[in-house]
Amino acid sequence: MKSFKEYLIESKKVYEFKVKIAGDCPKDCGEQIQASLAEFHVASVGKGRSTPIQERQVEFPEHRNMAMTVFDVTTNYPATNEQIRDRIATGLAVTHSHVKVRNMAEEKEYEINHEYDAKPNGAIVGTDYTPDSNSDLYGEQFKMNFLKDLNKEKHQGTQVKGYNDQILAGGAPTYVKETPGKQVEIKTKAKNIFTGQVKLPKGVK
Repeated sequence: MKSFKEYLIESKKVYEFKVKIAGDCPKDCGEQIQASLAEFHVASVGKGRSTPIQERQVEFPEHRNMAMTVFDVTTNYPATNEQIRDRIATGLAVTHSHVKVRNMAEEKEYEINHEYDAKPNGAIVGTDYTPDSNSDLYGEQFKMNFLKDLNKEKHQGTQVKGYNDQILAGGAPTYVKETPGKQVEIKTKAKNIFTGQVKLPKGVK
């Protein structure tokens, strides 16, 4: 059975951070980070893991041709990301733009959000776009395709026998030539749906 002291140690809350530093780190970088964060009672500083030099680091897009070193830092006292960043930048004598800090919850969320980011095989900077006229989005070709698709659509209601027989025509209407002063009929396959007197303007036959 565990003692009270063991339970107390296990329940002790710690605060974990992921510290990323752009550029070269000194050999004793871990010790300097621990000394810089002494006020927060550092529990541990992991061994730094360095990435190869890249033209642009994802975490530091404003810097070019630099490596990046990552440290896992744990403190016993709470601190904000900005406090950790400020103390480390001051302790290592680098600008704040060379240090990025996230707590572990934020780091996990960041990894999840960027898990499926596309990784290009070649260089992006200086590469021309793939030529494409995009003619299917505008111009005459777009108009022709639009009219073809529009012609395929049916804009006629469905006739339900016994309910809308009087309203919906059974087919396309046919027109009888209009003669001034005479009856005009508009006929469909079902029945006449309009009969009325047409009065045309003078001079129109």
